[in-house]
Formats: sequence, structure tokens, C-alpha cells
Amino acid sequence: MSTQRDLVYNVAKAELKQGEHAKEIGNIGQTRVCVRRACGMAIEHWLEFHPNRNYGASAITMLARLQEDHTIPKEIRDAAARLTKKVDNNFETGIEEDPLKDGEMIIQYYLNPAHLKK
Repeated sequence: MSTQRDLVYNVAKAELKQGEHAKEIGNIGQTRVCVRRACGMAIEHWLEFHPNRNYGASAITMLARLQEDHTIPKEIRDAAARLTKKVDNNFETGIEEDPLKDGEMIIQYYLNPAHLKK
């Protein structure tokens, strides 16, 4: 029997898989979009257990707000910062990054059963 957490995890993983495909064909912008969507799903599920947190409604807003939440570990906040960094005219962020790795880290954190408790 699957839990809601498992369902969210599976959908987020499918989104990351789309991001992997985009990266393989050289579309890093689409990779970042897929990763942010996957993170948004995980954060949205976490927020169900933390209704007192106002992270907004979109994946971008959630990632931006979690950067300001100092109850969240720094490496998670840093990963969110990399995923929301603006691109330049060449569609580059100017930082060495692996959006898939950052997304996986955020998803693992927010869907960890220990973090879902109130």
C-alpha cells in the first residue's frame, strides 16, 4: 500500500527523469524547470505537515522562501539558491551546478518521514 508521501516521491522522481533527459540533449534550462517542479511537489507535501509555514504557492516561490528559513539546513538552502539563480543572456548561471543533484537533495530532505512530523 502506497502512502501519499510515496506517491509524491514517485511523481517527483518522474519529473527528475524528464530533467535528466533534457540534460542529455543539452537543454539545461528545461532541466532546471523539471527539477524546480519536482522540488515544489516535495515542499508542497511537507507544507501539509507544517501549515504555519508560508512558502507560497509556486515552486519558485517555495524555493525562494526556503532559502530564508534558517530552520532548514544550509546545504538545502544553498541548493535552492542555485536552482533559483537567474540566468544570463547565454542562459548560464555563472556557477558550477548540477541541478539534478540539488533537486534530489531537496526532495530527499522534504520527503524524509522525520521531517514530515509536526
